[in-house]
This record gives sequence, C-alpha cells and structure tokens, in this order.
Amino acid sequence: MLKLCPTCNSEIQKTSRQWSKKLYCTPKCRKVSHRKQKSNNKRALQRRANMRQNDEVIKLVCECRRAGTVQIFTGHTIDSFLKTMELVRNRPKGKVALCHIHPVKGKGRTGLFHCKNLFYGGKYQNNKFGKKYLGGGLSISNKKLKSKWAIEKDTPANDVLILVEHFLGDIIPRYLELAPVRKSKKYQLVEKILALAPGEDADSLMTYGYKTLQERLDILCHSKSTSIQNSTESKYIAYMDELTRFIGYGGDRVKMLRQIRRLLFIAYMALERQSESHTYNKYFYVKYEPLLQPQYGQARLRAPEKWSNFKDLVYNTVFSVLQGAALDTKAFKKELFSYLVFAPKPA
Repeated sequence: MLKLCPTCNSEIQKTSRQWSKKLYCTPKCRKVSHRKQKSNNKRALQRRANMRQNDEVIKLVCECRRAGTVQIFTGHTIDSFLKTMELVRNRPKGKVALCHIHPVKGKGRTGLFHCKNLFYGGKYQNNKFGKKYLGGGLSISNKKLKSKWAIEKDTPANDVLILVEHFLGDIIPRYLELAPVRKSKKYQLVEKILALAPGEDADSLMTYGYKTLQERLDILCHSKSTSIQNSTESKYIAYMDELTRFIGYGGDRVKMLRQIRRLLFIAYMALERQSESHTYNKYFYVKYEPLLQPQYGQARLRAPEKWSNFKDLVYNTVFSVLQGAALDTKAFKKELFSYLVFAPKPA
C-alpha cells in the first residue's frame, strides 16, 4: 500500500511500526500543514465576519426577502453557488440590471437564484419586459415551498443568513474557504451615517446604492461631495458576455446563440462608427476579435440618423433571446443587414 504526504506529495516510507498512523513524511511537513490550516481557518473567520457587509451577500439576502423563501437556492452545488456569487460580484459597466429568466414570482412557480436563471441585461429592457416569461431558466413549484424555509420582508439579515446556511449545508463553509468575501465600499458610508443618525437601520442602509448613501450623508453633513463619474462604456459587451456564458452551458440553443453573437459583433462595428450612439467598450475587440468576418469588416449604417432604431433592434432582440425566446436567425439577419452597408466609406 502506497501512502503519500498531503503536504509535499512524497511517499511516506515504511520505516517503523507506527507507519499506518503517520500522516506526514516529516515533522516539517506536519508543521507546514498545520500552519496552512490555521491560516485558512483565520481567513474563513474573517470572511464570515465580513458577510453582512459584503455586496454579494447583501444581494443574496434581498433576493430571499423578495421571494419570501431561501428555497431559491434549490439545486445548488458549491460550483454553481460560486459561479452565481461571482456573477453578482462582477457587475458589468453600463446601465444593466441582474435579470431573472424565470421570474421570482411566476405563475405557480418561484424563479431560482442561480447563474443559469440570471443574466445581465439593460435596465430599460428589463423594466419594459416586466414579469413576462418566455421559457427556460430554473424554478421551483410553489407547492414544494415549505414554511420552515419561509422568511418575511423584514426578517433581519442575520436570521436570513442562518437559514440560508442551514438550507445549503456545507456549501457556505466551502464558499468562505474558496471565495473572496470583502466588506462593501458602502460600509464606511453606512458607519458615518449611523454616527450622525443613530436611529437608522444598518441592514436597510446597506441595501441602497453607493450614490444614494453618499447623497444621504451629504445631507446630514450639509456638504456636497465630489460627484461620481458615470462609466463611459456601453452595456453592449455585457450582452456579448452573457451570450458567451450561456453558450458555455451547452444545450440545443447553442447554435442559435452563436449565430446571434456573430451578428451582434457586426452590429457593434457599425454602431461604434456612430459617435452619437455612445457604443464603446474598451476590451471588446480584445475579447471578440476572433468573430471578425472579413467580408463584414467595413460594416456601416446605411442611414446614420437611424442608429437609435438599429440599436433598439439589437438590444431588444438579444434581451428576449436571453429571456428564453426562440429566434428565427435568418429573419433577424435580414432585418439587421437592411440597416447596413459593407463597402468602404468613399474617400
């Protein structure tokens, strides 16, 4: 029987009768392992302490309150939970919102808080779409919701987190080991507001955006802080990234999603040439240049003044596809190309 040291992966030599009880090849490896475990435990404790002031966890609590249950985490593994929280943490630039495919409050079903049921889409498109459901996503039947996992809109954040941890079992401890759980930048503002207005509720304040908290602090301080500059980047790349993410999940929609992504690449080149469309993403070509088709490389709008109609067509189409709609890609390509010309601009 071969035994390997978990620290250095060397074989533990059978040199004594105590060989069967030995876990490490040398005392040095044992000490290294213990120090590493101690460090990991300390890091996990710090991350647990940060949980109530962490942006991703605050979002998690808000979603549970919105749904009225922690069963929105049904079906999670540590891998899917990590991907979901990473999705929340890495919010793209631009005016985007985290959208549900199956709505939280659907007809007889509750949409899950899961990366395969979430995507970043335009705020305008999301508000316009409302609570409609086109298909796909992940949900749980309301008949399977149990009272022991139910929460109210005013349930304290700590109570929600305790219930979430019980529901997910060992997923939260593993998450604390593997993921960065940092205090939100909003936390310092909340502390300052509480110092000036002790009657405020910290949990409620943490649900507001940074800009809103800064404005409230300015009122309390009778001053005005330096305004926060809005991003100059558009939400275009967010749609490209979300199409790419769902392509990675596989399934019978992959071919359609790939075709739409190629068409969106062409549309981006045309819109980028119209400065008034404000279509710009710093790393767009870094990420998606392999999609370039030389015959469409000089894509321009046939009627530049119609850039707004063209952009609406692109955004509305990709949003509905991410929401689960089936799309006739040939018809979409024909409509898209009716706005475009591909000859070089005359000198």
